[in-house]
Amino acid sequence: MKKKTKIDKKKSQLLEEFLMLGEKCGIKIIHDKGDFNGDNCVLFSNDTIVINKHKPIEQRLYVLAKCFSQTNLDNVYIKPVIRDLITKAKEDKVYE
Repeated sequence: MKKKTKIDKKKSQLLEEFLMLGEKCGIKIIHDKGDFNGDNCVLFSNDTIVINKHKPIEQRLYVLAKCFSQTNLDNVYIKPVIRDLITKAKEDKVYE
């Protein structure tokens, strides 16, 4: 059990990092339920991302990485672990 808690804490921290990245970029991230198509993410005019809160955290992280991979992040500092997730999503590599 201890190991799972540590992993969940790490994934929760990654989710928080994406939320902070959204704030830096002026992108609002909404966790909601609903009938989502595609990657279960909707990007409205580059300023709002809606992700399905009922999906596993791994999938939500991948979806956020995929959405941010479509955003110009050249002038934004991003922690290396988040940048790595975004790069992998951009290359369509499976989230690990």
